[in-house]
Amino acid sequence: MRLRLVLAVVLAAAAVVLTGPGAASAAPGRTFHLSPLGDDAADGLSDATAWRTLARANQERLQAGDQLLLQGGAQFDGQLLLMPEDAGVTIGTYGTGRATIKAGNLEAIKVYDAGGITIRGLDVVGDATTYDAWSGILFYADDKVATRPSGILISDVDVSGFQIGIAFAGAAPGRGFQDVTIADTRVHGNRDEGLLTYGPEFDATNPSYAHRNVRVQRVAAYDNAGNPRNTTTHSGSGIVLGSVDTGVIEESSAYANGASSASSSEGPVGIWAYDSTGVTIQRNLAYRNRTGTTADGGGFDLDQNTSNSTLQYNLSYENDGPGLLVFTARDNTAHRANTVRFNVSVNDVRGNGWYGALTVAGRVADTAIYHNTIVARPGGGSHRPAAVKLMDGLTGVTLRNNLLLSQSGGAALSAPDFTTEQVLLRGNAYFRAGGGATFEWGGAEYRSLADWRKATGEEKYDTGLDVDPKLQDASATPRVTDPARITDVAQFALAGDSPAAGVGENLDLADDTVDYFGAVLADRPVSIGAAQPASVPSPARPAADRGRLWAVAFTLLTLVGLTVLTAVVRRRRRPPPPVAPETIRVPSSRVD
Repeated sequence: MRLRLVLAVVLAAAAVVLTGPGAASAAPGRTFHLSPLGDDAADGLSDATAWRTLARANQERLQAGDQLLLQGGAQFDGQLLLMPEDAGVTIGTYGTGRATIKAGNLEAIKVYDAGGITIRGLDVVGDATTYDAWSGILFYADDKVATRPSGILISDVDVSGFQIGIAFAGAAPGRGFQDVTIADTRVHGNRDEGLLTYGPEFDATNPSYAHRNVRVQRVAAYDNAGNPRNTTTHSGSGIVLGSVDTGVIEESSAYANGASSASSSEGPVGIWAYDSTGVTIQRNLAYRNRTGTTADGGGFDLDQNTSNSTLQYNLSYENDGPGLLVFTARDNTAHRANTVRFNVSVNDVRGNGWYGALTVAGRVADTAIYHNTIVARPGGGSHRPAAVKLMDGLTGVTLRNNLLLSQSGGAALSAPDFTTEQVLLRGNAYFRAGGGATFEWGGAEYRSLADWRKATGEEKYDTGLDVDPKLQDASATPRVTDPARITDVAQFALAGDSPAAGVGENLDLADDTVDYFGAVLADRPVSIGAAQPASVPSPARPAADRGRLWAVAFTLLTLVGLTVLTAVVRRRRRPPPPVAPETIRVPSSRVD
């Protein structure tokens, strides 16, 4: 996969060089330098003749293939502005160390209607005493751009001290950015969000999305505390994809966000998507995210108007809100056809017992939730969260082969009185440690699976369990802080003698489907929960990652005896201001 991605980037860059703005009138590939010891009257083409200021760089007509390199270890004040004519350029560092752009009350890097942009190896710093600047790195596409600018790479960047660390904005439906990768980057100490994409008002009758093909990889979003003066909308999230058609958030982390959020009706979440379709959130870590009120503060969320999207192979623990949330407050049918599978949530809902560790609420339709392991524990104060909380509005929602363990003193399952057409539960393990009502259903309480089954028609095929599922160590506390090590929670795999082993329903999953720890599920009895028993040999990581793909490729090449070698100054029109914070389209109505 890495080789394919590298080749794709090289080919895309070559295409930009051949066809980008200015390519016909000037030879591409110039390298300009900035140094605090430079001279803006020089040509900028070497370290010895470097420019001194970002203002001088803004005056230059950059061409596709050009590089603008800032001296490592140095600080540059002000803003770098890239216009449509600057498409296809690279912004980076030369020399030793990392260059810093200190923007004060400005966006540090503002890109307006330009594609083919690479930004790498920089520290971007705003004024964290005022948070006057909207975003550290802002990509803005207005409603006049004919097609989405494409081929954006942000890599190895550190952004702090802004309202939003990194933002991609589209002013009109279909008028955003395409083929965007944000990788190996840190967004922290920002006020409102770490990383955010957004677009115009969502039209459920004619869905359209600003951005397409957005990939977030190995991004750490932390200490984005939220706006204590914003009592209307959410703030303080880590990574948020909004108005995206096809996207991935993977191998990333969100932690210690949201503590200063102030809205009582909607709050922050570590990693989530809204107004989007085809988004996969996988192999991520969300822990100890907070809320300044009782709203949200959870780990992962598929929020309003999200469709055909998936939460899988994620670890969530010790968040104020639910580890896993599927929610909409919109009165439409746009929130549908989503999947939540092979996730682990431990000791979530620390701040508000209203939620369950897994919560599904609102007009959510045709959503499959299976093979998750949920361990609920007592929250703050008197909170006794349920392992799973279902709310009114659901239709076509299925929960199968989930392990629902309540150690909180609350129910394993809490829900109104659904029909099986609205919510179908099959093959789950329900257990409330310490006794008490395992099921809260339609205002009634049931201690046993048999009584609940008889009263509701759920689990009617004699599937499911209501005994201790016997995890390796159900009392353990996760200590993982690196998303590359989210499988270091073997305590929450089934013990070899678990009654949940081998008794799950056959869901006819694809042959290459793996459990949370990477064990292939085909050709073996199906177990309940996110993982097979610990006695089953399994690789250290989910098989759907680069390591497995490379291993398979190497084996095939060896068998056929192949050896692979790899060597492989102008008028500037002023852009309109970016969308103001108060007009950003984000969910405006959550359950409170």
